[in-house]
Amino acid sequence: MARPAQSSSWAIRVSTLTWAALVISFLCGLPVVLGFTWLLLPALAALAAVIALPVAWLWRCGWRPARSRPWAKVWARTSAGLWFLLCGAVAAPIYFLAVTTEARPAIVPTITLGNGTRTIVLQGMQHVGAERFYQAVVYDLEKALADGYLLAYEGVADSDAEANAWFRTTLSHGKDLGDSYRELGKMCGLSYQIDYFGPLVADARTHPERHVTMDVNTRAMKQEYDRLMQADPAFAAAMREREAPAAADDDAPDVIGWLIERQKAGDERRRVLAGTLCRGLMTQVMRRTNERQGGAMDSVVLDFRNRHLAAQLLSDPHPRIYVTYGAAHLPGVMDIIKREPGWKVESIKWMRTIAAPEHLEGQL
Repeated sequence: MARPAQSSSWAIRVSTLTWAALVISFLCGLPVVLGFTWLLLPALAALAAVIALPVAWLWRCGWRPARSRPWAKVWARTSAGLWFLLCGAVAAPIYFLAVTTEARPAIVPTITLGNGTRTIVLQGMQHVGAERFYQAVVYDLEKALADGYLLAYEGVADSDAEANAWFRTTLSHGKDLGDSYRELGKMCGLSYQIDYFGPLVADARTHPERHVTMDVNTRAMKQEYDRLMQADPAFAAAMREREAPAAADDDAPDVIGWLIERQKAGDERRRVLAGTLCRGLMTQVMRRTNERQGGAMDSVVLDFRNRHLAAQLLSDPHPRIYVTYGAAHLPGVMDIIKREPGWKVESIKWMRTIAAPEHLEGQL
C-alpha cells in the first residue's frame, strides 16, 4: 500500500531537482543572452513554445499522471522548462570556451639548443596574443642583447612585382595582414605583436649589426611553389582543390568582418562577450596549429622556410643567436638542427599566449 505514496514522493523530488537545474541554467544563461541582445529572450521563448507542442504530447502519452492535467498546463510548463534550457544552451559555448581558455591555454615554447661552442634560442611567437606575453618576450630579447646575442626575426621579404602579387593573392588574400591582425586583436581583447617591438626597432636603427631577418623572399617562395606543382602530384592536386572553392566563394559574406563591425557597434557587455568568444576560438585554433594539424600550403609556408632558417642558423658565425619565429616553425627547425653532430636541446620552457585582459582599479 505504501508504493504509490513512495512513487509520488520520488516523482516530487525528481521534479524539484529538475526545475532547480533548469532555473540555474536560465540564471547562468541570462547574462550572456542579455549581453548579446534582449531580443533573444522572446525569440527563445517562442522557439521553446513551438518545440513544447510535440514534447508535451509525448509527455502526456508516456506519463499517466500528466494525462489528468489540462493540456494547456502541461504545454505551458513544458514551454517554460525548455525556455530555461535553451537560455542555458545558448550560453554554454561561451562558458565552455572561457573555461577551456583558462584550463587548456594556448602555449608556445622557448627552445635552447647548443653544441658546446654555440647557442641558439628559438622563441615561439604568435601574431596576436596577450599583452603580458609580448612584454615577457621583449624583456627576454632585451636581456639577450645585453648578453651579446644576435637577434634574428621572421619576415618574408618583398622581391619583384610578380612574386609580390602572387604572395598577396595566394597567402594573404590581397589583404594587409598587419591591419587584419590588429583588428583581430582589438576584437579579442588582445594585442598585435608589432606594437610591442618599438624598443627593439629603435635599437636596430642604432645597432643594425645586432639584428637580422632570417627568412626567404616572395620570389623564393613562388619558385618553391612552382617546383612542387611540377614535381609533387599530391601537392598540385591539393592546390587545385584549395583554389576551386575560393573562386566559388568570392561573393560569400565576410563573417569575420561582420563580427568585428558588430563588436565595434556594441556596448561594453557585448564587447566582453565577443572578446571571450574570440579568445576561446583562437585558443582552439592555436592548439591545433601547435599540434601540427597542417594545411595544404605547409610544404611552402612551413617546411621550405624551416629548411632555409635552419641552414642560416647553422652557417652563421655568431656564437649566440636568439630567434623569434612563428611557433609552428619551431618543431621542424629544432629537428633539423638536432640532426647535426653535436647539437642537442638544452632546455625548453613554455609561455602562455592568450589570456583575458587585466582591468585593475584602485583608490589613492
